[in-house]
Amino acid sequence: MRALLLTLTLLLSAPVSSALAAEDSTWSATFSAESLATWLDAPPARYLLVPAGAESPALTQAEQALATALRASGKASLVMDAQALGPVTRSDDATIVQRGAGFPVDRVLVLRLFPDASGEQTQAVVTVYDTTGQTRGAFSATRGTALEPRTQAAPEPAPSKPVPSMPTPSKPVPPSAPSMDPVEQYEQQYIGFDEFIAVNAGTHAVVSQHTVPYEGKFKKPLRGDTFYQKVGRADLVEAYQGKMTLKTVLGVVGVGAIAGGIVAGVTGANANQSEDCFADRGYFEDTSACFDRNWERADRRREAFLTGFGISAAGIGVLIAAIFINPHPVTPSEARELADGYNKKLRSDLGLSDDGKPVTPARAPSSIQARFSPVFRADGGGLLLSGTF
Repeated sequence: MRALLLTLTLLLSAPVSSALAAEDSTWSATFSAESLATWLDAPPARYLLVPAGAESPALTQAEQALATALRASGKASLVMDAQALGPVTRSDDATIVQRGAGFPVDRVLVLRLFPDASGEQTQAVVTVYDTTGQTRGAFSATRGTALEPRTQAAPEPAPSKPVPSMPTPSKPVPPSAPSMDPVEQYEQQYIGFDEFIAVNAGTHAVVSQHTVPYEGKFKKPLRGDTFYQKVGRADLVEAYQGKMTLKTVLGVVGVGAIAGGIVAGVTGANANQSEDCFADRGYFEDTSACFDRNWERADRRREAFLTGFGISAAGIGVLIAAIFINPHPVTPSEARELADGYNKKLRSDLGLSDDGKPVTPARAPSSIQARFSPVFRADGGGLLLSGTF
């Protein structure tokens, strides 16, 4: 009885083991050490290999085949697995690289699998990052098809000489479109909003409130007409620029009027100084005429002051009007509607559902077609049935 059970166990496990071994060998044939070496830019470096996405046997087999080829490529002095990182199923590439930068590695390889038309995970995409988050390369492969060697390896950048001043951090190069996960693309390109509210500390009343749009999970601000350019509304870009031009012109005119009024008042006051009517005046008539002239000068000083004050007051009014002009041609709620339409189109272009998940193409349902044709013969007749299954 025990021999019979052992025999049945071996017979049942043999097909499963053979299938797994066959699939593993298929991924091993996909990643060869020689072809993989052409896609690695650096001299022998320390690598952290991270299989990202939902866990599956196919992902584990692809990871093992890629790690074997990486160790044999001559470009890796160390190959670490991702067990120390913990769960990375829902993590994007930027988060994975940030967590992996704390380990003694030089490069982080992110492996992701995607389904083909039949729904099987046969498409592998590998992105190579350095520990600063910059992309150092990317390639894709299909299970069972040998990875093509790179035609021309990217040259290793020469080390730059240190400079006394503080270095300016370079802008990270985003991954190329074929190597970036559609969900990651959406998270870096969608439009969101931040709300800023000012509250009076004494009365707890809302003093002001404004909305600032941003792009992606890193919240790149979309200031000025950048938001309208992002959503593809050239008419709103033109309207915003027209209001900004008016706002600028009114501001310049207001400041000029304020300065002109002050200059006019000061100049008029200095040009109409009073005389000393008691110096060297021998006759009463001369003293009386001096007082008359001083009264006239006082009137002109008053007129100059009032004129300058009026010009400055008008300039202040124009300047206040310029400050309170809102250059945005839409309200905050309308801006959110524009952003919502942009986000829906972005999800559609990337093949994502409304909840941001990849849409698996539905298989075409099988169809059965039948056709009856009359048949006439000399000795009789009948119906011919033909069909497609």
